[in-house]
Amino acid sequence: MTEITAKYDGIFWSAPRTSPRYLIDPVAFFIALFGAPLLVALLGFWALFIPVFALVFGGPIYLLLATPALLIHLRFRDGDTGGIITLAFTIVIGTAAAGWVYGLLVPDSDAAIFALFYGGFGLVLGPLWGWAFGWIYNRLRSDFSRVPH
Repeated sequence: MTEITAKYDGIFWSAPRTSPRYLIDPVAFFIALFGAPLLVALLGFWALFIPVFALVFGGPIYLLLATPALLIHLRFRDGDTGGIITLAFTIVIGTAAAGWVYGLLVPDSDAAIFALFYGGFGLVLGPLWGWAFGWIYNRLRSDFSRVPH
């Protein structure tokens, strides 16, 4: 039975495993997920309180988009901080572009303006939150989750 689970990782179909997978340390993940925006706000509160307001306005969007993206990313990659920063930057650009196109296609919608507003702040704060997530996660995660399985 172990031969089947070692070779195939699909639930509904047989999908051959092509790359190693990493286990995600759940305690370190959730501490880093919630702690990253708080750390950036704590370190950058002097900048006209912009990171503090970003917690209120961008925090729910961050949790909605970053949680599944980070779970997928950390499952297939080793969790280096540079990859997480790149992931955050990509998600900000993709969602801002999708919101902007949606706002242009729907008449009488302010979504394009909101997408540009959130995207502008997200281009700065998203990678900062990604850096803080990677920094916290890599310091708290167990040694067992660092080795591919």
